[in-house]
Amino acid sequence: MSTLAGFIAIPLTAKYLETERFGLWLILSSLLSWISIADFGLANSLTNALATADANEDRQIAKEFVSSAFYLMLLIALILFIVFLILYPSISWERVFNINSMLAKQEVGVSIFVCWILFIIRLPLSIPSRIYAAYQEGYWYQIWGAFSSFLSIISIITAIYIHANLPWLIVASFGTLLIGDIFSGIHLFCFKRKWLAPKYENFNGLQCKWLLKTGFQFWIAQISAILIFQTDLIIVAQLFGASSVASYGITLKLFSLILYISSSFIISLWPAYSEALAKGDYTWINNTFKMSIYISFIWSLFVGILLVIFSPQLISLLVNKEAIPHISLLLAMLFTTVLNCIAQCVAMLVNGLGELKLQAILSPVSAISNIILSVFLGNLLGVSGVAWSTGICILLFSLGAVGVDIINKLKLRISNINYL
Repeated sequence: MSTLAGFIAIPLTAKYLETERFGLWLILSSLLSWISIADFGLANSLTNALATADANEDRQIAKEFVSSAFYLMLLIALILFIVFLILYPSISWERVFNINSMLAKQEVGVSIFVCWILFIIRLPLSIPSRIYAAYQEGYWYQIWGAFSSFLSIISIITAIYIHANLPWLIVASFGTLLIGDIFSGIHLFCFKRKWLAPKYENFNGLQCKWLLKTGFQFWIAQISAILIFQTDLIIVAQLFGASSVASYGITLKLFSLILYISSSFIISLWPAYSEALAKGDYTWINNTFKMSIYISFIWSLFVGILLVIFSPQLISLLVNKEAIPHISLLLAMLFTTVLNCIAQCVAMLVNGLGELKLQAILSPVSAISNIILSVFLGNLLGVSGVAWSTGICILLFSLGAVGVDIINKLKLRISNINYL
């Protein structure tokens, strides 16, 4: 449903907003995916904590972790809101996004404000998704996500019909996602797992300390992932102008579908690895990891090749001929997407086993390298250079360094178990 909603939204918004405002829309729509960097890794550390507590059948610890994470999230949301209100008036947003058209300049400031408000609200509402994931019941959250995606399409069509401006279009598209978050929270805390509902008496300083300590390592990796995967559109806008974002953005969205579908299956391995770790079942971890790599590689390569062949025709139907990408960009996206799918399997193993130290150290290096390399290859090769740089950094850091390290650590644990 989410994939279908994305496909339907692309031609609707592209034809309604035209090239530059559509490019701005693509950039702003990616901002809400940055929510993971605002919680200081709390949501991800909560996943590991709950999965371990579930393996040990310790409900009290689980309640303390959930309540502690919830109230910490509220505090973070309040601080971010205050900081944004202070900084917002002093930033020239049209320069940030390299905008030229008068209408886009008029709308960008309000659009940023709306995105940030939605961003802040979604912070505490992200907790139910991590709880569902920790108990390996992510399908419940996806059901509510499908419902909100359906509402999103209806809202977009309505907004276009009444000729709404870009800020209202953002509310129509992404504001409806909050409805799914709210309903998932109601289902979780009022029906599915009432005992986990956040209560102040379950707030625990020691659990907060653990969540923040573990979450900090996740947070460093999350910030780096944002810089690697979510800044491409901003770099393209700065190097080639907002009009070039449309072609790059629509191509990125198409290839991202490969990763989205893959992640629907792969991400559920994270809490499963944590539970298996608590039970000492390293053989299952090893076999499942190998299978995830194999399936992800075959899936991404096969579908990626199909997109290289048929993307020009598909994009001309969805948007217009001006947005059709060059073959060099399509090949760069194929290279990056295949590596990204494999790197996602590695990341789930790293997160599930809690071996975060090397990832936390190398992630900022990878992110900075990607930005520098994107600018260099962008000037050298054009728009495709930005995509090539992302793939190169994934290969060197996520697979070459972190991947080899976690595989060696897993082999060492298996050999120790066999020796005993």
